[in-house]
Amino acid sequence: MGRQHTTWISDDTWERLKNIGGDSISKKISNAVKAADPDEQMLTRAKMRQLERAKEVLREISRDVQSTNVDVLEDIADRIEEVWFLWEAQ
Repeated sequence: MGRQHTTWISDDTWERLKNIGGDSISKKISNAVKAADPDEQMLTRAKMRQLERAKEVLREISRDVQSTNVDVLEDIADRIEEVWFLWEAQ
């Protein structure tokens, strides 16, 4: 359960809260605190690195997809296998 607090917020900060997701001020503040949490930032950076690797693999595949050579198709399958965990985790 949460607690009710009285907090004085500057007009500038109040305006900035409008840019943070959430349907209530409480949710907006919660989202802001979560975004500032170092652990959350590390997790976000790790996911961004995973996304970049997945994009690299897809670019490599798109370059090779025009070939019907069996070796190329096996290579594509190997590259997909490298990053498959990204889809399994969802």
